[in-house]
Amino acid sequence: MRVAYFGRTELNCSVPVLLLLPAAVIAGRTDEALVMLSSLAAHELAHAFTARRLGCRVLALEVWPFGFIARLDRGGETPNEDLAIAAAGPVTSLLIAVCAAGFAEAAGAAPREALRLLASFNLTLGAVNLLPVLPLDGGRLALAFIERGRGGGRAVAVLAFLGAAAGVLLALGGSLLLISARGSAAANCSLVLTGIFLVFAAFRERRRSAGLSARRRLAAAVRLAGGRPLRVTPAAMHLSCTVSDALRAVEGGGYGLILVVDDALRTVGAVDEGRLTEAVLRGETRAKLGELIK
Repeated sequence: MRVAYFGRTELNCSVPVLLLLPAAVIAGRTDEALVMLSSLAAHELAHAFTARRLGCRVLALEVWPFGFIARLDRGGETPNEDLAIAAAGPVTSLLIAVCAAGFAEAAGAAPREALRLLASFNLTLGAVNLLPVLPLDGGRLALAFIERGRGGGRAVAVLAFLGAAAGVLLALGGSLLLISARGSAAANCSLVLTGIFLVFAAFRERRRSAGLSARRRLAAAVRLAGGRPLRVTPAAMHLSCTVSDALRAVEGGGYGLILVVDDALRTVGAVDEGRLTEAVLRGETRAKLGELIK
């Protein structure tokens, strides 16, 4: 449900969140709900601010019971930009935790409890988001590191599978705690909902990975057309390797350049990303690099 606009950015709020705040007031947990929502907002706004600084437009901020989601018009143009966007949220949460813990030691009795709650929640939020699974920030960090060396298409599938597995474990754990009536019912329901969200979000990330290489190349073309430099990603490959192999070797960002070598490791030619793309458009994905340089 759309509730406001900030410039060209929509603020959307799900119906469960609209029901969550009145429920928290009735249960006498208003302070906890405000701490959680403000911490989640700071975490996601850090992602959005970093993305804006890197030239990405924030289309919408969506508020859900498990947190906020920033919808961007695109990802970073390079793995380094993706790395910066992904790291912004956990770093912000951990900084808030450290600052809140420090202020709690010097505060009075009443604000001390609120500051400790703020520190505890942000520490948990930052630590959990650093788990190397998609769609969590840790998964995006891992993917960005992998893409700096090689393409991340297969890595997306692995990290998304790990994210789905983590979601299933969370949902099952929360369900077992609910059945056995152990712990807080609200906390256990939150575990179940978070687990379900992780499963669906992980599958969505897996589907989005299908166009990862195409989006990278489109972003590179836009960058070059705008007069901005592009990092060259060099690699050396044997002349018997295929066009498909070469594209996987350079899909981590930048502009790909393949040095083609023979059995004696002597350079016999070079193929840039433009020629590889032309070969793909001609349907020559299985063509050998040795044939391409003739």
